[in-house]
Amino acid sequence: MRKLAELAMKGPKQALFLAVLFACIPMVSWLSAAIVSLVVLRRGVDHGLKVLMWALLPAIAWAAFGQFSVIIGLVATTLLACVLRQTTSWQSTLLAVVPAGATIAFGMYQFAPETIEFMANAVVGLLKESLPQAGNETLVNKLEAVRPIMEYGVAGAMAWVHSSFSVLSLMLARSWQAGLYNPGGFGDEFRQVRLSPGVAMTLLALTLMGSAISPVLTVLLPIASLPLFFSGMAMMHGLVKMGRMSSFWLIGIYVLLIVLTQLAYPVMVLTACLDSLFDFRKRASIKAQG
Repeated sequence: MRKLAELAMKGPKQALFLAVLFACIPMVSWLSAAIVSLVVLRRGVDHGLKVLMWALLPAIAWAAFGQFSVIIGLVATTLLACVLRQTTSWQSTLLAVVPAGATIAFGMYQFAPETIEFMANAVVGLLKESLPQAGNETLVNKLEAVRPIMEYGVAGAMAWVHSSFSVLSLMLARSWQAGLYNPGGFGDEFRQVRLSPGVAMTLLALTLMGSAISPVLTVLLPIASLPLFFSGMAMMHGLVKMGRMSSFWLIGIYVLLIVLTQLAYPVMVLTACLDSLFDFRKRASIKAQG
């Protein structure tokens, strides 16, 4: 990966070639997004947008065939890279994920309504099969009544996936930049990521009660949790580093996130909220010094 970053930074032509090449292959298009972001972070927004315009050519071709992941990943990741370049703040960058994710969700409604309807029907079908055979007509009718909310939820889940990959691609680009020009800088930067209490509580409220405010806000339920999740992961990395603990602790956390996602993900989100209030890393630092 480092060799790839070095090649991209040799000159504009090399970066443009690599960005276009990986954009031609949907399975690795996140590398194209990371390369464009690296150019934005290192050389500026203007240079990055020039590379993006060429990388969008194969992305638009894929979109014409119904494959939107490439163009979504390129545009969303570049947008986040521009925010990080201009603000040098991960809180601002993670907050930008929310409107970006909402735009992705509503864009899917416009350009891929069949996909959303298909997935919503699949969810409804699974729920119907899980209902008892006798006396379930009322429940079935209720399921049909909340189908629009389910469609919003499906769109939000799809946007969550795209937004997650965009943040990860940006982090890859940032780690490349640090590896080439500031070794160890990304690790130190990421471990300090922490959301302010007001921001964290607002995101938590949106995650828990968005659909109660308006069915349309259902799309934001998964998306609003993303900044909290990445903040929670930063806190875990920071505590492990400060405690000089074995890397096996982090491996265990990631294994839990994969194996017990439905449990571990909400715990990480809530932990990030508590950290925004009590700043566990600061407390651990004071305790270590004392």
